[in-house]
Amino acid sequence: MRYQSICNFEQCYHHLIVDYDFKPGTYVLVCNSKVEYELSCKTTPCYLGPMIVVCRTKGSAYILAELDGAVSKLCYAAFRLLPYLPRNEDKISVTSIMGLDEEALNSLASENIEEPDDEVLNFDLIV
Repeated sequence: MRYQSICNFEQCYHHLIVDYDFKPGTYVLVCNSKVEYELSCKTTPCYLGPMIVVCRTKGSAYILAELDGAVSKLCYAAFRLLPYLPRNEDKISVTSIMGLDEEALNSLASENIEEPDDEVLNFDLIV
């Protein structure tokens, strides 16, 4: 019965269910979870970014970098990310922004980085 319910749900909402698989170098926006819990945040941005995907970890979380090349110490779950479509189509490579080679990126992805809870993220202290 449960599996039939899952199949019915997937059939009804197939146009809304999207599984993004962000490749390195893709621009994304990060959902600002701080807005969800505070009542007086009318002018606070709902999304932070744009940021660039550095790599995807084994646990399907993403390591992101700012546009100036600062790599975030946190991993971001896929449900918090949305694709960002820039106005110009100039693709920036991740290795050129951060100055890391492919071997360093692979070691960064294989590190055991703790994934954050749904707590407020302060981006001023990450760099």
